[in-house]
Amino acid sequence: MTRPARSERGFVLIAVTFAAMTLLGVAGMAVDLGRMYVARSEAQSFCDAAAVAAAVQLDGTSKGISAAKDAVTGLYGQPWNWGDDKLTTPEVDFASGLGGPWSTNPTSLAGYMFARVRTSVPVRLYLLPAVLNAQFGTVSARAVAAQVPVTSLEQGLAPYTVVSTDDTSPDLGLVPGHEYSLQWPQYNATRNGCGPQNPAKCFNSPPCSGDPSESLNAVVEYWGANINGYWGSNQNSEIAAEVLDLIQLRPIAIGDLIPLTSGNKNAQAKVLDERVNQDLELLKNTAPAYFASSVHNGRRLIGVPVTKPSASGTHVTGFASFLLLSSGAHSNFYSSGNGNDPFCAVYVGPYVIGSTSPGASTGTGAFRVSLVQ
Repeated sequence: MTRPARSERGFVLIAVTFAAMTLLGVAGMAVDLGRMYVARSEAQSFCDAAAVAAAVQLDGTSKGISAAKDAVTGLYGQPWNWGDDKLTTPEVDFASGLGGPWSTNPTSLAGYMFARVRTSVPVRLYLLPAVLNAQFGTVSARAVAAQVPVTSLEQGLAPYTVVSTDDTSPDLGLVPGHEYSLQWPQYNATRNGCGPQNPAKCFNSPPCSGDPSESLNAVVEYWGANINGYWGSNQNSEIAAEVLDLIQLRPIAIGDLIPLTSGNKNAQAKVLDERVNQDLELLKNTAPAYFASSVHNGRRLIGVPVTKPSASGTHVTGFASFLLLSSGAHSNFYSSGNGNDPFCAVYVGPYVIGSTSPGASTGTGAFRVSLVQ
């Protein structure tokens, strides 16, 4: 048997070494790059969730910015990378538009509705260091979420309406901090003094203090005794579910002719009180005080359509968020009234689905928080 020449033995050794290095490199690419791909997917999922959690907190105040940062902080300490590591502190900044400019601590907060979360994290390499001079790889992820305006809502609205004949101004004639009727007091055309020149006399109890005379005139002329401001259902159980669980029965869009239901629903006053009592803040009845409270959870906020009655029907002109009133601990504010009384609530601004604040925009409107990048 002939032995290989020394030069041939050297060639085999080189070939085997090269092949081993190649196989190790291929294995390293398969294992380590695969791990980096999974790690980036986890980092991206974190950024997506963190950006949405931040954007929903924005309310046009410095408190909203702080709450947005806290929402991200609550997420980045979670285990990742198969539970072996924890995400490091991400970058969080804000803007009034997708194109920026972006700021970590914006000074002018009006319209800051966009939140961006970015992170870059190291991933330990196990096989590639044998062929590369690197112990770690880096993966990066980013996401942008925003409060996106919508003109149609399929969920989240309560079964009440607010009346305004102003369909052109940014707030549709509503004044933040003023009280408006969700359920109107009982109309009575035979009351002394009732007429077009004095519509307030046409109700058994005074409407809420913020309702202007133009709204009273529209209700008297186009609603009369049968309509008190409800839409959705006439069944008590369904109305209760609409108030407590916001199981909206049909989509509502701006411009729609809204399907109003007849009758005074004063029996549902206790359901409104039940929703109020699900909040942890029962002492504050002004928007600034309520939102400044560290214990408010948003249950006293409801979104409703803003409507304009006319001869052709009642049309939806926008959406708005209102603060339900409380009489204190174990509130019975609404059920303490009678069938002639209105249900009053304080206008606080736009309605943001899922938010415990009225959002970062000005004026009325509806918004949903969505990833935009």
